Amino acid sequence: MGLFDRVRSWFKGEAPRRAPSPSTDRASKVSTKEIEEFIATRTGVEAFLEPRTAIYNTTLLLVAADGEYLRRPVRDGAQAKKVCEERGVPLYDAAKVGYPQRMRDFDKGIRRETVDLDDLPPWPGEDGDADTDADRG
Repeated sequence: MGLFDRVRSWFKGEAPRRAPSPSTDRASKVSTKEIEEFIATRTGVEAFLEPRTAIYNTTLLLVAADGEYLRRPVRDGAQAKKVCEERGVPLYDAAKVGYPQRMRDFDKGIRRETVDLDDLPPWPGEDGDADTDADRG
């Protein structure tokens, strides 16, 4: 598209057509790789789609169970949805649901203590170790 065509389309009120630049495409691939790595190495990850603003493109915010988070640009909501569906991560609209408290706590240095199943005492149930009414007879 030449300069004359651009000026004419501008006067007609048409948005200029731009092809995606190779640098944007590379950045998208890097972002997708970082998103996939974050999901694979953290537990309890939830995703929040952040809308495009005047300053930033559409972004995907990933928040782990401990509040650690990663924010990366995505091409659009469809790409974010595809990545999340493939990895089994729930996707929320950040404009509608807001952000989780654990993310803000993580920024403040507040860490929730988590309990691992190995740290718990054995369950006194159906293993035969517990004394039941039938055994007392």
